[in-house]
Amino acid sequence: MQILDKETWPRKEIYEFFSRIDYPFYSVTLPLDVTNVRAFARAQGLSFYHLLIWACTKALNRLPAFRLRIRGEDLVLLDGADPSFTSMRPGEEVFQIITLPWEADPRAFCSHAGEKSARQTTLLDQAAETDELIYFSCTPWFDFTALTNEHNFDRDDSVPRLAWGKYYEEGGRLWVHLSVEVNHRLIDGVHLGQLKQALDEEIAALGGFN
Repeated sequence: MQILDKETWPRKEIYEFFSRIDYPFYSVTLPLDVTNVRAFARAQGLSFYHLLIWACTKALNRLPAFRLRIRGEDLVLLDGADPSFTSMRPGEEVFQIITLPWEADPRAFCSHAGEKSARQTTLLDQAAETDELIYFSCTPWFDFTALTNEHNFDRDDSVPRLAWGKYYEEGGRLWVHLSVEVNHRLIDGVHLGQLKQALDEEIAALGGFN
């Protein structure tokens, strides 16, 4: 972890501008080609949901803007962030929040995500809830083109929130609408463009994963 010098940070003026706003959060929804995610998941016997969480976490951690966190007067750059995601067992209507470390091997990560989802009996593991996370959710019952998230009234909340709906086919490819909610004090549109590129690259790379 690194504490940044806000006085020499290139985004200092933008950061201060959005710091005066009561609600500095915004979200966008992007179409994401997940054809390779389903193909790899089926070939390896993995959860599509867990595998897409893995790919998104890897992509976000490539980008420093998504590892920034506001802690009081400090602005810190994390070494990495781990996923925290909603999970629901088949036939149930009550969800849980599963938090676990990201792993470089997608098969190991998906295996451990499935094991913890099956084992956890409480809503969440409170000890694992820090700001060194990325929040994930999914609505596999329906697609959406816009989404909002719940918040405490905390303008320093800097945890990115990603969600997607039911996948759909178009042009012979499989897609999801990916919602990304961020704090404008830290992240601009250019960074979301970088995220989309990183996601496309990580998903494409699944085809050559050994």
